[in-house]
Amino acid sequence: MKIRKIVAVMLVIALAAGSVFAGGSSDKKATSSSGKQIINFWYHSGEPVTDEYFETYFAELNASQDQYEVRYTSFNFADFQDQFQMAVMTDTMPDIVSLGFSNVATFTAQNSLLPLNDHTDEIAEFDKIDPQLLQGMIKIGNGELYGIPFAYNQEVAWMNLNRFRALGITEAPVTQAEFLEMCKQYADPVNSRYFYSLRGVRPYDSLVAWLWTWTDGLGYNGSWFDENGECILDRPEFVEALNAYADIYKNKEVSGDSVNNNFDQIIAEFGSGVSAYIIHNSSSEATHKRNLGEGNYQAARVLANDQGHYFASGLQPNVYCVTNQGEDHDYTGAFWLLSILSSADCTGGLCETAARVPCNTDVYSQEWCQNDTEIKLYQSYLSDPNYFQIDNPYWLPEFSGFITNDMTADFQAVLMGDMTAEDCLQGWADAIDSYQALYEETL
Repeated sequence: MKIRKIVAVMLVIALAAGSVFAGGSSDKKATSSSGKQIINFWYHSGEPVTDEYFETYFAELNASQDQYEVRYTSFNFADFQDQFQMAVMTDTMPDIVSLGFSNVATFTAQNSLLPLNDHTDEIAEFDKIDPQLLQGMIKIGNGELYGIPFAYNQEVAWMNLNRFRALGITEAPVTQAEFLEMCKQYADPVNSRYFYSLRGVRPYDSLVAWLWTWTDGLGYNGSWFDENGECILDRPEFVEALNAYADIYKNKEVSGDSVNNNFDQIIAEFGSGVSAYIIHNSSSEATHKRNLGEGNYQAARVLANDQGHYFASGLQPNVYCVTNQGEDHDYTGAFWLLSILSSADCTGGLCETAARVPCNTDVYSQEWCQNDTEIKLYQSYLSDPNYFQIDNPYWLPEFSGFITNDMTADFQAVLMGDMTAEDCLQGWADAIDSYQALYEETL
């Protein structure tokens, strides 16, 4: 541990020259030139739309009161976990941090997040946070609440209406069978035009949804485990599902670049007309609007199986967390900011700007939310008896690294023909079983 910490310190020194930690927690107990206490907030998935919103919001907030100065730092999602890990190891954490749902277990296992069970009365609108989402947080925290959900992204399909019109398509595919037929029918590799953009890098949500929908979850209602507590991914039905999905790449029904496509690449293909259809969550709406213009894109439900059932990853809210600075630390400023961030005012503005689904229920009465057709689509999932949430094992500390690293490398190997679907899924099942066994030893 001492060696790791020394290496991390050296890395921090090297990175500091590039201002990676500008606004970080090294000055978290300091005051600004105006005499205000500095509160540092790190956002885990920065991009132009959310950065502009937060920067404007905090500029107004800082000007509106004399006690605190909020300093905002954002990170690319792909880089954030390593950067926060470094901050944990070097005691340079910010006061408040946002996290993706899949990251929470990793950092609670390191004791870097403050349990909030005894502090909920310090969060002004805590009673407005969706109780279902709070229960999900408590579940992955083994009874402790380590973060306040503020927004989630619903997995949906997106249509490039310009390409749909050019191809003479009037409706999005409803079933996986219809989707596969469209991939085959509209593939035009000579002109680099395709129906679909496949994501080869961090394919997690779209790939998991495909596998569970194809197999109908084997009747386990979205669980990764059977009645004996064993992972079901190695079953023949999942092998068939993975082969069917990989074949659209092997048959050149998507771009050759798809094996290396991440979020930015599938959005670029979709926005430029290389593809007509993608599966991604609601958060990409703002980018579609910028790339295609109002009225030239539309959301639809994700693909169903022949039984009419469709599966998507269970609700995965982004959360605001207070970092654990020790028992003697004064958290007053952190809870002041946490209350503001989780309020209907801040949450509503963020969700309207960045096309997220709010977790503060008071936002639903805001005018923009009542008039937003996409929000109504996202909410309709929850009342549809054909919709099943996949219960991803976020309680496993290793799961975040698994879906980012193992799933990417192995899925790419399957696409390239370097690994069979059988070997891929057997490896995944074995890994999940081993993680679950380690987890159960801690209970």
